[in-house]
Amino acid sequence: MLGKEILSPLMLLGIMLMMVGAILLILPLIARMGIRLEEVHPLILLGKRFDGVYIGTSPLLIIIMAALYIAFLLLRRG
Repeated sequence: MLGKEILSPLMLLGIMLMMVGAILLILPLIARMGIRLEEVHPLILLGKRFDGVYIGTSPLLIIIMAALYIAFLLLRRG
């Protein structure tokens, strides 16, 4: 019973969202250490600075989330 709960799509989505939240909490600490966002690999973070505000996205995260969505969709139909 426990194994079935861990493999549920909603549980996996919750775990992924918690990981993303933890990363967002750690980002300001990384910025204080001197690592600039412009130096991060473009596959991890792709963005642009507009009037002092950095707007970015993660192509890797988009690819992972799209693959998970397709996998969950196929598992639900099958």
